[in-house]
Amino acid sequence: MILVTSAAGNTGRIIVQRLVDAGFDVLATDIDPKVKDLNGIKDAMVGDLTDLSFINALMEKATQVVHIPPLFLAQEALIGKRMIDSAQEHGIEYFLFVSVVHPILSTLLQHTAKREVEEYLVYKGMETQLPYTILQPMHYMHNFNPKVVAESDKYSIFYNVDTKVGYVATEDVADVVIKIFSEGKKHDKATYELVGTPAYSPNDLIDMFNDVTGKKAVTEYVDAETFLKQIQANDLFFQAAVKQLAYTYSTWGLDGNSNVLTWLLGHEPTTFKDYVKKSLAK
Repeated sequence: MILVTSAAGNTGRIIVQRLVDAGFDVLATDIDPKVKDLNGIKDAMVGDLTDLSFINALMEKATQVVHIPPLFLAQEALIGKRMIDSAQEHGIEYFLFVSVVHPILSTLLQHTAKREVEEYLVYKGMETQLPYTILQPMHYMHNFNPKVVAESDKYSIFYNVDTKVGYVATEDVADVVIKIFSEGKKHDKATYELVGTPAYSPNDLIDMFNDVTGKKAVTEYVDAETFLKQIQANDLFFQAAVKQLAYTYSTWGLDGNSNVLTWLLGHEPTTFKDYVKKSLAK
């Protein structure tokens, strides 16, 4: 049984569905009770990954793991390390860590946390021969919601509307997950950077959205402080992470190369225009 953490989130839901569709037994877990409603899963456990006893209870039921870290959580690195330790202690057959592109970037809190977990996993893999793969996805396309933009004719974003960021479709990442579990230890000790598109600015995204839809949507810059108030985010770490993300993206953007993802998929990754078309057709 494959354990998937953060399974009720945007990334988790899609990975779980792909695993179920491919015939794998899935144990889904999340702090959100909606995880129990995921289609086709064999089991669900609602709980907090900061609870070490809960991590151990998960590992007792699983044989393989897809660890998707909780979003913007101060204990992210500690959780990841304990997940790895518990996996090794419980004889987990394979550990797949969904990290992030360029975890070496020190101006992004969510990147540095994942860098710590990657390092720990590499050491643990060498020490115990725990089989593992690290995936490093680019910024997910689902952060641009075409239905919301279509309804409001506006894309609000909290970083510079002219700086460019690469993207990847969550479905493409999920297909790589399926490939890894289907092919097994062929991917042991591999680290794969998953980039789907060239780097696009928010203005570029709106131009492509308008090309697809015929609309005249516009981009709207919202400063990070205002954005955090709008979503009522009061957690100190969450606030700091968002502000650092806004600063980093506004200053440098974020990019990468799509060759690895293309090789893994066996075809070109999903384009942004294709993502918009598929999202609006649902």
